[in-house]
Amino acid sequence: MIQRLPFSASNSYAELIERLRLARFGEFPAGSSFVSKTVKGRLYWYVQLPTGGDYSRKQIYIGPDSDDLRERMESHGEYRADVEDRRRLVAAIIASGVPKPDRITGEIVALLAQAGAFRLRALIVGTIAYQTYAAHLAARLAISSMATQDLDIAQDFGVSSKIDDELERPVLEILRDLDPRFAPISYVFDAAKATSYSLGERYRVDVLTTNRGAPRDAPSFLNALGSDAVPLTFMDFLLRDPIETALLHGAGVLVNVPSPARYAVHKLIVSRDRKVNPEKGLKDRLQAAQLIEILAEDDPFALRDAYAEARERGEAWRELLDQAVSLLPHTARAALEG
Repeated sequence: MIQRLPFSASNSYAELIERLRLARFGEFPAGSSFVSKTVKGRLYWYVQLPTGGDYSRKQIYIGPDSDDLRERMESHGEYRADVEDRRRLVAAIIASGVPKPDRITGEIVALLAQAGAFRLRALIVGTIAYQTYAAHLAARLAISSMATQDLDIAQDFGVSSKIDDELERPVLEILRDLDPRFAPISYVFDAAKATSYSLGERYRVDVLTTNRGAPRDAPSFLNALGSDAVPLTFMDFLLRDPIETALLHGAGVLVNVPSPARYAVHKLIVSRDRKVNPEKGLKDRLQAAQLIEILAEDDPFALRDAYAEARERGEAWRELLDQAVSLLPHTARAALEG
């Protein structure tokens, strides 16, 4: 049975998200303006910074054209410095039973956000993304499926290549602001490159991206993030049509994560692709089953659309899905196939 959060928590979360969106646009200095560029027939928006002074970069990428983005640009002048109010909202949401990230995760994500990672359309994927769905979906999620000591950051390779902007500094330098002991981990197929960064045995950050063509061993360099990344099969499905959620750290951090429906279906696929690690596969299916139960009630069409799209990707995808679905509770199977 789904355990729902109180309405007060849902209202606090909706207010927090709106304030975080306004805060992102309120960070630009006085005299900034918005300009657009058309790339391959699609419109993208940038902030034109005032010239002179401390501003070495003239333009900052803020996203592809959309009605929502235009509304935020129009309300740019309404921003208020409300950090303490946002802290109170975060505290109220956590008090309702929503999980908060551990300190290291929260501080890393806050540093990445400050450097522009999520403005540049990077996503959090994996268990940390799953944690944010509790407040987003107004439902309690099992704590047993949230344990982690790592953070997965992903960006579509095509997006990274097309954005005419980049992080203020490479990922490793940002991590070392938190702890100078963060060190690159040599990529298994190319010791000269690193797609992961670790703090000894305490914590690990992995950078992931979409696979281009046939499975490949060589890492892909993400220009926008200044890091090599592991190209993974199925990642393009996961990263399409992301949503914004709030990481409940400090005054809240606005992040991008996969849509819950795509996350659930992707977890089903990789739960069977990871045959060498049954424990990880079980955790993946537990996360998927909980999201399926909630989405079957809240957004069944998005769930079934994501499931149908994955099945249309080919026989290999269908085989993995069939294996995973056969292990789900009857109610979850019915929600996907009904």
